[in-house]
Amino acid sequence: MSFLQTNKMWRVILSLLAVTAVVRAYPSGAPSTACTDMFPQHGPSEQTSTPPYELVVDKIIYAGGEEVQVTLRRTGNSATFKGFFIQARTVGSTDAQGRFTTLDSGTTKTVNCGSEANSENGVTHTGRTEKTEVTVTWTAPANRVGHIQFRATVVQTETVFWVSEVTSAYVEDPTAGPVPTPASSDSQDVGVTSNGCGSTKGCYQAPTNCAPPSCEYFSSWQTDGNNVLFEVSGTSNGYVAVGISADNTMGLDDIYECVYNSDSGDTTVYSSWSTGRSMPERDTTQPQGGISTVVGSYVEGVVSCKFTRSINDAAAGRRKRQAKVNNGRFYDLNNDFYVLMSKGSTSGNALSYHATSRVVSSGKVDFQSNTQVTGAGSPDIVKAHGSLMMIAWICTASVGVLMARFFKHLWPDSQLCKEKVWFAIHRAMMISTVLLTIIAFILIMTYNNWLWAFHAGAHAIVGIIVVILALINPLMALARPHPDQPKRFIFNWAHWAVGTAARILGVVAIFLGMDLAALDLPPAATFIMVGWVIWHALAEVVLEIHNCSTSSKSGRSEEMEMDTAAGDPKAKPLRGGNYTGGHGIRKGILGLYVLGMLGFLIALLVYVGLN
Repeated sequence: MSFLQTNKMWRVILSLLAVTAVVRAYPSGAPSTACTDMFPQHGPSEQTSTPPYELVVDKIIYAGGEEVQVTLRRTGNSATFKGFFIQARTVGSTDAQGRFTTLDSGTTKTVNCGSEANSENGVTHTGRTEKTEVTVTWTAPANRVGHIQFRATVVQTETVFWVSEVTSAYVEDPTAGPVPTPASSDSQDVGVTSNGCGSTKGCYQAPTNCAPPSCEYFSSWQTDGNNVLFEVSGTSNGYVAVGISADNTMGLDDIYECVYNSDSGDTTVYSSWSTGRSMPERDTTQPQGGISTVVGSYVEGVVSCKFTRSINDAAAGRRKRQAKVNNGRFYDLNNDFYVLMSKGSTSGNALSYHATSRVVSSGKVDFQSNTQVTGAGSPDIVKAHGSLMMIAWICTASVGVLMARFFKHLWPDSQLCKEKVWFAIHRAMMISTVLLTIIAFILIMTYNNWLWAFHAGAHAIVGIIVVILALINPLMALARPHPDQPKRFIFNWAHWAVGTAARILGVVAIFLGMDLAALDLPPAATFIMVGWVIWHALAEVVLEIHNCSTSSKSGRSEEMEMDTAAGDPKAKPLRGGNYTGGHGIRKGILGLYVLGMLGFLIALLVYVGLN
């Protein structure tokens, strides 16, 4: 064996020994040497992804010597874990506080961190068994030490672990000031979650049963003594607000705005009061609106905040002689109220008008309960808008186009309203489409107070384009030249292009609108819409094949009438002879198409009506 080969062999052996030395697992729990950095001291670098675990506490306020139940558990059906290390730390510090008591000595044991003997201010595992959940009891120091947050290192396997990344909600010291931790746009999410909805906290979610960050709107509340911990989240590029209201309409509302400042990149909470549709009046007292423990984040288009709100004036420490919170307007959460939510864009920390981007609970909320609250459903005017657009672009527009494209030579000896049958039906359907679209547009703009709906995004933009195209096409038809004019073909192609663009964009607008929270349709409605698109495309393909097979017998193609006589009910037959054959089959296809189309349309309208 050469010297080079010997050298390489020893290098491999030394590397394996080094790795073996590094992978020192601690099956009996974390040592006291891990107290400061909470690093498990085995395996490679820690994970940087969001940990699939959570820390849940049963209190959001603590007093000296008070006990808090702390539970570490996996989220959903994520992986189990083998090891863990939990501490309670003062916010902004690495100092471990309080004392832990294990509830299951076979699973957990305490760790002494710091110089104090028997401090028991850390807790870890006792073995490497697979775990889905562990619960321990933490006892606060006799004298409160400020806001507390529980942090955990969780070991899934010896090589997969998260260091101090699993954190609880803040457990507040009411004698301390607000937590000074507004989060920036590049920060980690503050951890608003739907876990515990219906069991440990009450929740409002839109769409129903969604989970942040996938919710358009989310708010939760958890009452502890004289305080309520609120969590607010939603998909927005500016703000998400939750309102407490005596009724289900805007006006006289106690509002809390979770605002992403587009200039500074900070996210924080403002307490405000709304007198109606005007801009809410923000509170300027400290702490504003009886709220504290404010944290927030803006991550990948999701605005999230957590804050603690006093239940009533007495809990907020207010007296009549003091500066009044919200000019004296502060709802007592011992009573029931509606939950309103809205969202919109921001300029700096100033809010835009939310337009239709608002939802409301179906009934008043008991903030002392842990119930999941449903939405009140879509406003009737929004339902009417959506229904009219569906009727226009699924039904009338489609039938009108099919008549003009495939049925010009049917009923050659019949007239309807003194016009050829195909033209009379085509004109009636397209006029209906335009009228339905205009009415739907007026309805939604009235609902928006004739303001641009920024929240609707692509739906609003595409919808405006559809309205414009729908108005252009009939105006073009009124000004069309006679079929004998040499430039008639320009109108023919322009009429076809504008109409086709309107049809396609009309369907796109419907798809986009179905995903908006204002309509909040279930996924099944989208599948029905997809089914109609397939049904319509299939009908056009079948009619096109039939058109080609029958026109070959007469030596002409029916759609070529677009070249000289499109839209002219009195035009003479074109060269190449009269269209012959297949009338019965074509009528049968039309009847079958209409029946199927009406089935899809009625199903969609039922979903809209019931939502």
